[in-house]
Amino acid sequence: MYSLLAFDLDGTLANTESISIPSMLRFLPEYGIHLTPEAWYATYHGMSGQSLLDKLNAAFGTQMVWSEFYPRRYAHIARVFREDGVEPAPGMLQMVRRLAAAGHQMCIVSNSSPERVALTLEVVKGQRAAGLMLPQMFAGHVVSATDPAHPTRRAKPEPDSYLAAAEKYKCAPAQCVALEDSVVGVTAAVRAGFTVWGYAGLGHAPAQTAEALREAGAHRVLTHWDEMVVGPR
Repeated sequence: MYSLLAFDLDGTLANTESISIPSMLRFLPEYGIHLTPEAWYATYHGMSGQSLLDKLNAAFGTQMVWSEFYPRRYAHIARVFREDGVEPAPGMLQMVRRLAAAGHQMCIVSNSSPERVALTLEVVKGQRAAGLMLPQMFAGHVVSATDPAHPTRRAKPEPDSYLAAAEKYKCAPAQCVALEDSVVGVTAAVRAGFTVWGYAGLGHAPAQTAEALREAGAHRVLTHWDEMVVGPR
């Protein structure tokens, strides 16, 4: 029995990363940084905010600052998302509808900014046909690690955003489940004391992703949202 189901968004509920990661790898050369997809997934996947830039700065000798980097990056990705939309993870819409109907408390815990989360939820394809309005469903139920309203909150892999979610819903961390697709996210949730279920259904290398999530501390790994079974609330 769990009191809170806390979902990561990018690469977990929505297939944003098939768009955003290639876009990022095309964007970073403007700052003199050239990365392969393999290097991104091995070292930076799941990171965001100044902690991501600090790691890149240390590796490449750059001096990027999030307050300057983010507006340019967001404008670019927002245009792409609005033009093309975002595919839901397979089975996600049906899973969310089923859990909501059963009365489970759900939230999103993301390294993305609140405006980026809102944009993603707005452009997920197929939600209306599935009888859902994701922006309304998750309104007031988003905890962002890069929320300007909480400037001291550290991004994943630090546990801050998951601890904030437990506090928001007045739940002990042990009563909460985190659903994560990255080692960075699993690490954050484990540090917060959550039960952690990994998700490898959208991974670029599912078998390797699943193993990496287990090694990071995931208690189980799902490969399709049909496997998401939670007892009565």
